[in-house]
Amino acid sequence: MSSHEQAVFLLRLVINVAPVAVYFLALGLVNTQARPRLVSGRSDFIALTLVFVPVLVWPVPLLIKYQLWWVVVAALCLGGAVFWWLLPQRLSNWVVYNITERRCRRMLSEALARMGLAATEDEQGLTVTSANLRIDLAGFGLLNNVTLYFSPLHGKHLDAARLHRLRAELDDRLNTVSLLPSPTGACLVMLGVGLLIVPLWMMSQHMNAIVEIFTRLLSA
Repeated sequence: MSSHEQAVFLLRLVINVAPVAVYFLALGLVNTQARPRLVSGRSDFIALTLVFVPVLVWPVPLLIKYQLWWVVVAALCLGGAVFWWLLPQRLSNWVVYNITERRCRRMLSEALARMGLAATEDEQGLTVTSANLRIDLAGFGLLNNVTLYFSPLHGKHLDAARLHRLRAELDDRLNTVSLLPSPTGACLVMLGVGLLIVPLWMMSQHMNAIVEIFTRLLSA
C-alpha cells in the first residue's frame, strides 16, 4: 500500500471513528455530572444514527469508483426507509442518563404522585389507570441510563399535555439529585479519548500525504 493509499485509508478511518469517539466522550461527560439528564427517545435515536452513519456508508466510495450508482441509490432509499420505520414517535419514550433503574423508578413515582396520579408498580414498570397510561422501564447498566416507554392502556393516542407535565415534574425531581462522578462515566471518557488519540496519532505519521490529498482536492 502506497503512502497515498495509506493516507486515504486513515482519513476514512478517522471519519468513521471520530463520531463514535465523540459519542462515548459525551456520554462519559454526562455520567460525570452531578445531575441525571433526560432527553427524548427521538433525539437520542437521531444522535445514535448520526454516530454510526459513517460506518454504514464505508462502501460508498468504492461503489462510486466502479460507477454502481444504482446500488448507491437503492442503499440510500433502503436506509432512509429503515430509519423512518425505526424512528420513535414523539413522546413515545424518554431516555434518562446518569441514573440507575431503581432510582429512576422512584423519581418517576414521585413525579406521578405530585400530579395526583396513583400508579401500580410491577417488575417491568408502572401502570397509571386513571391516566390511561403504561410506562415500561428498561435499564442499560453499561451506559448507566434508563429508557422509559409510554403506551396507552386503551386506544391509540397518548395525552400529550399530561406527558409534557410529567416530564416537567420528573425534571424537577431529577434536579434534586446530587451524585458523585460514576466509574462508568470515567471509563466512557477514557474510551472516547482513546478512540480519538489512536487515529489522530496515525494521521500524524502520514501528514505530508494527507496535505497533498487536500491540495489536489482544492486545486481540482
